[in-house]
Amino acid sequence: MRPLLIKFRGEVSQEAMAKHFNVTQQTWSNWEKGTSTPPPHVMKQIEIESGYLMEEIFFDVFNKSIL
Repeated sequence: MRPLLIKFRGEVSQEAMAKHFNVTQQTWSNWEKGTSTPPPHVMKQIEIESGYLMEEIFFDVFNKSIL
């Protein structure tokens, strides 16, 4: 789960957020669940609009172990 992404969405529906970011509702849902990740340019757009650093929102992506 990506709690900051969910917090950013707030009371807005996944459908509305998906439309705003030009993806399907299922894609947005997968981003929130952490089963997929938006492309870098979308992560940057989310960062700008949310006020949270993309490294915080997508902590799992930026903090994978290199083993």
